[in-house]
Amino acid sequence: MKLKYVLTSCLFGMGVFSSCSDEFKDINTNQSAISKPIPSFLFAECLREFEPMDYAAWFYDYPRMASWSQCIVSPGGNLDGFNKITEQGSVGSHVNRTLRMVNELRYQISLMNESDKAKYEFMQYLCNPLLAISALNDTDMYGSKQYSEAEQARYTGNFLPKYDTQEELVDVLLDELNATIKYLSTHEVKYSLGIQDFIYKGDVKKWAKLANSLKLKIAARLINTNRAKAIQIVNEAVESPVGFLESAADDLVYNRGKNDNHWNNDFPQGAGSAVFIDFLKKNRDTRLLSAFTKNEFNAPVVQAFLDQKKELPPYIKENADIKDGKFLGWKKESMGEPWVRFLGVPLQVGAGQQDANKWYFDPTGKLLQLETSAGGKRNYSLISYRNQELVKGIYDFTYPDAPDVTPDKDILNTPWYGIYFSAAEVQLLLAEFNLLGAKTPKTAQAHLTDGVRLSAYVYDRAAALNQVPYYSRANVNDKGDALIKINDEMVNKMLENDAYKLTGDKKSDLEKVYIQQYIHYIMNPTDQFVNVRRSGVPMKNSKLLPWQAFDNKIDYTPLIPRRCKVSEPGPDDQLHDITLEAIKAQGFSYGSDNADPAVLNKQRVWYDKENPQFGEGPKI
Repeated sequence: MKLKYVLTSCLFGMGVFSSCSDEFKDINTNQSAISKPIPSFLFAECLREFEPMDYAAWFYDYPRMASWSQCIVSPGGNLDGFNKITEQGSVGSHVNRTLRMVNELRYQISLMNESDKAKYEFMQYLCNPLLAISALNDTDMYGSKQYSEAEQARYTGNFLPKYDTQEELVDVLLDELNATIKYLSTHEVKYSLGIQDFIYKGDVKKWAKLANSLKLKIAARLINTNRAKAIQIVNEAVESPVGFLESAADDLVYNRGKNDNHWNNDFPQGAGSAVFIDFLKKNRDTRLLSAFTKNEFNAPVVQAFLDQKKELPPYIKENADIKDGKFLGWKKESMGEPWVRFLGVPLQVGAGQQDANKWYFDPTGKLLQLETSAGGKRNYSLISYRNQELVKGIYDFTYPDAPDVTPDKDILNTPWYGIYFSAAEVQLLLAEFNLLGAKTPKTAQAHLTDGVRLSAYVYDRAAALNQVPYYSRANVNDKGDALIKINDEMVNKMLENDAYKLTGDKKSDLEKVYIQQYIHYIMNPTDQFVNVRRSGVPMKNSKLLPWQAFDNKIDYTPLIPRRCKVSEPGPDDQLHDITLEAIKAQGFSYGSDNADPAVLNKQRVWYDKENPQFGEGPKI
């Protein structure tokens, strides 16, 4: 097992063999026979195991959360069972992998002499922010969590770790973040991790900023359960000498190496919700360009429909400038490229089966289909989907084109870069807390403006790092194709809209801030779902971004789950009794009605109990 630590860490980074040699110079033995793990390599393994959003979560959990949040819609339209949980993914167990390695690092440091301990102990404090991020995502949907005593049986002999209640877990995570802040602000760290720290390259000041900034993330979850405590947490974080994440240089950008693609399998595509896409388009919100995909109706495709005398979708006919069977471009009122290429779909249950929506969903498979000269068929999509290439690295893309044209392709294999926490999120949370009475460094408007601006460039950066289609080059066969890369002029134009300006009306201002958080969290569905759950935004009857009825006959709102279902463990499970006790203590069902959406709406995790119902708007 200890050999694994050495080999994994030495082979893990790019060009780290010289670093390995330096570490081995004081060990008079064969490298393959080392019995004592090297701390920096253990730390790198902790980073490698950090995975708050893996494939199982994106395949099972996140599509549901995002559809319940009214961000996306099933490509064929929402159906009756969209609010029911069948298979479940990995949300709820993400922190365990990291915690297992962190506990090993802590244990190895505890065995050191005082001199070595003073040199290496800072590494265990750098791990606390990683644990906080993963543990929050897990407890968000399950409540009580085995954490404080978990993954320690090897050292303590405790094979029955207790469940920390969500209230206890919040305090444990705050204590660990505070310990990190205190240690890094009072101790001089002389040992350099270098590229073994592939997040911050050994810059411990940034790790301290991250720890302090994450306290805002925890505080946000307490605003309706214990607002006084939430404000106290924020005020303490504001006063901390370590500061917050301030710019893109401080963001937690995660990449495990040039050959890491996150994973290669596809996950269920989600089409953008029409009302949401329309809001983003209306306000020229640049995050739309990266978060969702262009549809396939570019100039060559529109012309091909005209050439084959195939009926164009109404949306295209309304926005296209056509004369004598020729596509001349997009009308001025269409906003033109790239904006005109983004289109969402209605989220109402059964919309995919309604004739009025046939052009979105094409139930026959023939409306949006063209023929090739060889007698083949080529189907085209009118709608925009969540951009999968922001989530995984390898993704071959074929630019849309006329049926008989050899299409332009993007088959470049790229590593994956995830942005798990950012200065943008910090500013958007500070805007909220300013409105709720916290003593923040700037006005709510200043925090909001800075947060939106930073958020716009977070999405632009994610698109650049992951080399998504249309970012660095357009379709070579389409002269009218526009890039999605943004600039300051585009961002400034976005910020001129009223939706980004506060007026002094507290409820209205809070709604605007929550909408911006909602947009920022498109890449993190758990945070987006928690944001909707705690804020009541999108809000019913809103003039900006309204919460919509999923059905005109059935009020689905109280039938949308607010957590994941839990089940009684098997009778032979050694953790049966303590797990069942934790389930009962939270008031959760685990029998026949365990999966009932109405039950999962009523039986809430601790810090969701006082939150508004979906769509009710923020509590002042």
